Amino acid sequence: MHLIFSSLADAFRVRYSFYMALYFALAIAFLVPLAFLFGIRKGNLYGTDKFYVNIITLVWGLVAYGLAAQINPAMVETGWVTRSQVIRITAPILEEILKSLILIYLVRRADFNYVVDGAIYGFGAGIGFAIIENWEYVTGHPEIALGIAIARVFSTNLVHATGSGLIGAALAFKRGENTAPAWTAVILGYLFSIAFHMGFNTMVSAGAFLFFAFGVGLVGTALIWSVIRRGLNIQKKWVGEKLGMSDRVTRSEAKISAKIEQLREALTPVEKQFGFVTLKIVEDLIRKQAEIGIKRKLLEKTANESKRQEIEKIIKGLNREMEALRKQAGIYCMMLVRTVYLEQDLLVWDLIAARVEESGTGQKGGGLYDRINQRIKPPPSDPT
Repeated sequence: MHLIFSSLADAFRVRYSFYMALYFALAIAFLVPLAFLFGIRKGNLYGTDKFYVNIITLVWGLVAYGLAAQINPAMVETGWVTRSQVIRITAPILEEILKSLILIYLVRRADFNYVVDGAIYGFGAGIGFAIIENWEYVTGHPEIALGIAIARVFSTNLVHATGSGLIGAALAFKRGENTAPAWTAVILGYLFSIAFHMGFNTMVSAGAFLFFAFGVGLVGTALIWSVIRRGLNIQKKWVGEKLGMSDRVTRSEAKISAKIEQLREALTPVEKQFGFVTLKIVEDLIRKQAEIGIKRKLLEKTANESKRQEIEKIIKGLNREMEALRKQAGIYCMMLVRTVYLEQDLLVWDLIAARVEESGTGQKGGGLYDRINQRIKPPPSDPT
């Protein structure tokens, strides 16, 4: 009897360990890709991408996988292509097109902004596709589930996300324009993403080392990050150009909106005097202001009258939200925000004045005022 119970206990422990490893692998296959997505979202310092749209793109990624999982095997069964050709050629083409369908819809919406949004939403569609694909691979090979989960989240998942992220950025760049450069960007976005996907699949199916697969995945993520940073720089110029008194935004508020990377550091006096809750209100306010500036630039670039009306309606809504946030922050807090940045302007001019004084008359080697004096000095009189 003792031997029977001992055998049953051993069998239970083995089975328990097996299922624990499987569940842990499934958790990795789900949570790590989501962590990559939220990490990429942090790059959008203006916060123009909407969380609910991120969820929609994730769900669409699941749908796209379901469609691809039906079409790819059907192509092999009909004899149109071999399994090897599906992996290396047709699957990358089909999957990138399917993932991008939601992006084609989103970029046409008035609440869509620019390249940053496109890259993040595309990355989300790729992550959604990758998560469900992870689960199929993990549950299909439970004996090596943990190894598969770790290998995929740092390679294949990032390749899926990179491909659709680049297509999203290209579609966003083309948004509202029918010029040759805009269409060229879209075509190149699709071609590069498909080629990137094909190259990865070919490399992996040929038995490449896992190290190289990881490298490709991380290079893809770095590429998306650089696209987001470049798009952010363009949006910063738009904010500086379009944000102003027409939206009841002071020069000091517009200044910090255009320098979004320094937001938390610049608002340190607000946090010290009014607390963390008020700090978050002011940060939200400044991001709303920045989005108004971006929307005004998009309004300028949009030819379709109905779309222009939709954008104007969104701007009015943002203005109402901005005024509500101003009231929540309070008049004294807003005075501090404006004073801090006006004082920074004055400090810049004080620094310039000090530099000019340092290079003035009497300094070794001459200076600014010496050179001015020489330029305006009257010509010497003619001795004759």
